[in-house]
Amino acid sequence: MRNSLLPGRTGRHRPGLAFAALVLATVAVGVSTFGGGTVDRPDRVGGDLAEQLDALRGANDLVRASRVDVGRDPALYPTAYGRLEAALARGYRPDEPVPDIRPDALTHLARTDALDSPAWQAHYVCLSLRGSDGADAATVLERAALRGRAEREALAYLRAPDDEDDALTSLATRAAFLQTLTCLGRDDEVPRAVLARLASDTALTAQPVPVLYAVEALRAAGVRARATRAVRNADALLKAECAGLDPIQRAALSLLRHRLTRQSRDCLLPSLRDSDTQTRWLVRRALTIDLAQRAASLPAPVGRVRSDGLVARSPAQLGTLTATYNAARALTASAQQRHTPHWLRKRLERLGSDSTLDPSDRLLLAMTCHRLSLVCGPQAERGSKEAAGLEVPARLTEENQRRWYGVMTARAEFGLRCPSTSVESAKAEGAALSSRSLDIVVALVDAGCADQAERLTEATDLVAQARTALRTGDLLTASDAVQAALASGQSIPQAFWDELPALLERYRDAKFPDLYAASPGGAASADATRAAYYLLA
Repeated sequence: MRNSLLPGRTGRHRPGLAFAALVLATVAVGVSTFGGGTVDRPDRVGGDLAEQLDALRGANDLVRASRVDVGRDPALYPTAYGRLEAALARGYRPDEPVPDIRPDALTHLARTDALDSPAWQAHYVCLSLRGSDGADAATVLERAALRGRAEREALAYLRAPDDEDDALTSLATRAAFLQTLTCLGRDDEVPRAVLARLASDTALTAQPVPVLYAVEALRAAGVRARATRAVRNADALLKAECAGLDPIQRAALSLLRHRLTRQSRDCLLPSLRDSDTQTRWLVRRALTIDLAQRAASLPAPVGRVRSDGLVARSPAQLGTLTATYNAARALTASAQQRHTPHWLRKRLERLGSDSTLDPSDRLLLAMTCHRLSLVCGPQAERGSKEAAGLEVPARLTEENQRRWYGVMTARAEFGLRCPSTSVESAKAEGAALSSRSLDIVVALVDAGCADQAERLTEATDLVAQARTALRTGDLLTASDAVQAALASGQSIPQAFWDELPALLERYRDAKFPDLYAASPGGAASADATRAAYYLLA
C-alpha cells in the first residue's frame, strides 16, 4: 500500500518528486474574531457527508482520492516500468517469458497517450523497449510523429532547464532526457559542458532517486558521476526504521550503495505490492542486488503484461490512507466524525491489528484514527509513538521539503509543540503567495508556529487571493489562503463569509452535493472535500 503524507497536485510521473502539503487547520467554528470585530461564519453544512462518502469508497474499504474511475486501458508509464519489472523477475523465472511488445501497439499507444510532453513520451517508449529485439524506439516514435519533437524538447531542456523547475525536478528531467537521447543515438549532440553541469548537480543532490537516474544516464553517455551527497550517511539511513525513508528512496539508495541491509529488505518487501510500477521495479532491483540465489523466492510481479506487450494502468478504484485521512479531516470539520461510515471504521481497526502492515503506513493510520477518535489497535499505537520521535529538519530546503511537510503534519495532528525550524521568506507571485508558500504557511500554523507564519504572510492580501482562487477555479489554493489569513490575523470581512456558500456551490459534485471537486464541474475528490469543509467550518 502506497500512502504518502504528501500527495502531489500534478499527475506527472516524475521520480520521487511528488510535493504538496497535507496540512491541517484548526479554526474557530461559527464565529471568527480575527482582525477586530465578530463575524458570522456560514451555517454548518455537510449533514450527509458521512453517507455520501460511499461514493469514494474503494474496493479495499479505504477512501479513494477521486470519484473518477480509471479504466484498465494501457498507458505508456505503466508499460515502461511494468515491462522492466517483469523482465527483471523473468531473469529468475525463465519458464515465465514476458510477452514481446508489438511495435504497432506501442506506436498507437505513443500516438494516443498524450498525458505527457513528447520528450517524456519518448522516454517511456525507450524504457518499454529496453532489451527488446523486435522493435526500435526511433522507428516507433517516427511512426507516431513524435521523434523530431521529442529530440528537440530533450536537447533544449538539457541546454537550458526550465527556470520554474525546482532542483530535484530539473535533475530528474535532465537525467530522463539524456537517457532518451542516448536511446535514440543523439547523445553526441549534448555539449560536454552540459554533461559536466549535470554531473556536478548530481554530486550535490541528496535525494537518491533522481541521483540514481542521473548517475545511470551519465554512465550510459560515457561520463562518470558521483552520488557524493546522496550516499552520505547512507549506511545509517539503510539501517533506520522503515518509516524514516520512503520505500522508493530506500531502494534507490540501496542501489547507489550496492548494498541491501536486512532492515532494508524487510522494509522493501511489502512494496512489491505497491500500485506504482516504477516503485515496484526499483524495489525489485534493490532486493536482487546480491541475492541471486534468493531472488527466485520473491513473489511474482502483481502487474500483468498483456499479450500485445503493453501494461494497463493500475486500478484507481483502491482507496489509500492519504485520501482516508483527508476524508477524516472533512468529517471533523463538519462535526460528522461520530457518523464515520461503518465500513471505514472496521477497515481502520483491521489495519491497526494487521501485523503485516507496511511500516510506512503506520503513521498515517495513527493520524487518521486519532483524528476520528478511534482506537485502532497496536499498529496505530506504534504509529503514534513514532510520530513523537520524528525530528523536523532544522532548515526547510528543496531537497528535504517532502520530509519537512510530513513531519510537520504529523506533529500538528498529535498536538506536539512548535519545533525549531528555519524557513526562508515566502516568494510572492505578484501580490499572491505561490501554492508552495501557502503550503508552508499553513503547515507552520497547524504545528503551532504562528509567529513564523505571520511573518511569511506580511504584505499579502490573502483574502483577495482566496476570492480570486475561488472565482478562477482553484478550491485548494482558496482554502489554504483562508487558513493562512485566519492564523496571521488578517481581517476577513463579513462580505466574504456571506458570499462563500455561493462561491462554493459550483464546486459541488453533481451527483453527491456534500462532496466537492477541486475545480468547477469536476468529480469529487477527498482533498477538495476537505478543503471545502475547512472553508465552511
